[in-house]
Amino acid sequence: MPDPMTLDEYFQTEAGQQLQTDMAGMSDAENATMMSQLQSAADAGDLHEGFNTDGMFLDSQTAEGARQDAEQLQGEQAQAVADGDWDKAHDLAQQTQYEMQEVQDHGGDVAPAELDQNSADLANTSWAEYHQEIADDNAVTAASYADAGDADHAAQYGEIAADQGASAADYGALADQGGVYGDHTVDTSSSFDATANSSSYDTSGSSESAAADPSATASE
Repeated sequence: MPDPMTLDEYFQTEAGQQLQTDMAGMSDAENATMMSQLQSAADAGDLHEGFNTDGMFLDSQTAEGARQDAEQLQGEQAQAVADGDWDKAHDLAQQTQYEMQEVQDHGGDVAPAELDQNSADLANTSWAEYHQEIADDNAVTAASYADAGDADHAAQYGEIAADQGASAADYGALADQGGVYGDHTVDTSSSFDATANSSSYDTSGSSESAAADPSATASE
């Protein structure tokens, strides 16, 4: 079995230098994912000159695609909140959670703050759905009383509907992801600097590495 290498040693080999060239065209996030996977391989003693990195390239691309999808979904979630569509906002938060998990499943990182925000969004949109349902039911009841000429009960249920609608809006507003025009960039919070790539490794000789975050739906 080939002798295991550190990441520094690997990047001094012909294969490692070629890998750096190949990685030059990758995005910062893809680069960070690739570097994280390479470091994990080195830590496990699996990295050697003939190490096959094809799967890592695919994982890095998949993770980056999922990260971009999560960012788009966050923007759509903010729009749904602006529209007062709590059901759609909750569904989009669930889809975002899935994409964030895809990032992690393929070797990428998602900042803990991003994961916490998504969990909070799921809970808040769930409560918004709950209060909106009560508001809608009471609005129907109020309308029925009004049609029957019972103004007192119509007003009573109308007030409940208004209060519950306001509660739904309060919860929903907490899941606006910075607003429709907010920054919906999913922070990878990688253990490697995403602004650096493998070219920061000196391969001319002995060197040291320069670079070394399920739906939680609330219910009553």
